Amino acid sequence: MQAEDERHEMLLRELGRINSQLASQRRLNAMTVHDLSSPAQVILGLSEVLLEHQVLEPMVRKQLEQLHRSAITMTALITDLSHGFSLDDMESLELERLELSELVRSVVERTRLLADAKNMKLVLFADEPGCWVDGDSIRLERAMVNLLGNAIKFSPPGSSISVSLDRGRHFARISVHDEGPGISEDGKARIFEVFQREEETAHLPGLGLGLFITKQIAESHGGTVSVESEHGHGATFLLQVPLAREALADLA
Repeated sequence: MQAEDERHEMLLRELGRINSQLASQRRLNAMTVHDLSSPAQVILGLSEVLLEHQVLEPMVRKQLEQLHRSAITMTALITDLSHGFSLDDMESLELERLELSELVRSVVERTRLLADAKNMKLVLFADEPGCWVDGDSIRLERAMVNLLGNAIKFSPPGSSISVSLDRGRHFARISVHDEGPGISEDGKARIFEVFQREEETAHLPGLGLGLFITKQIAESHGGTVSVESEHGHGATFLLQVPLAREALADLA
C-alpha cells in the first residue's frame, strides 16, 4: 500500500512538473507573438504608405510590392500563432478564387534574393493562363515558400532550381526541382513526418517542420504533396491543388 502511495505521489509530482513547463512555454509563446507583432505591423504600414507615392521607379515599386506582400504573410502567420491555428482545420482557411500562376510567380520573385546569395540559378516555368483554384493564399504561399526554401537551403552554391506550374484535368500541379543531395528511399517514406531530417543535412538550420506543414496545407485544400528523388541526384517535390469548378468546366 505504501509503495502504491509513493508511486501515486511521484506521478503527481511529474504531472505538476509537466504542467509547469507547459505554462512556461505558453507564456514564452505569448511573449514571442507579442514581440513579433509590432515590427511586422510597422513594416506592413510603412510599405503601404510608400506604395501610395505616385512617383516611384518601376523597379522600386516592384520591390515594395514584394515587401508588402511578405509583410502581409508574416502578419497572418503571427495571427495564427496567437490564435492557436491548426493546420488541418478547414474552418480556419480563408478561401478565395486565386490565379495560381500569379501566386507562384510572386513567391519565386520574393525568394530570388536567397538564390542569388548562393549564386544559384532559379528558373520559373509558369505560363499557364487561367489556372484558377479556390484556396487560402497565405497558406498556399507558405507551402510554396517551404518547398522553395528547402530547395535553396539544401542545394549547393552554383546549382539550379526550376519551378513549374502545370494545369491538369482536375489539379493544378506545382513542381520544385533541385540539384541537391537527394533523398534516400527510407527518407522518402518519412520525410513528410514532423521533425524528420536526412542525416547528411541534419547540421543545417531547421527543425524538420516545413514539409510536414506543407503536407497539412495541401491536404486541407483537398490536394497532395509528394517527392521523387534518387539519393545523390536531387529531388522534385510536387504540390497538387484541385482546380476551381469553373476551371474544370472549361476543360470539360
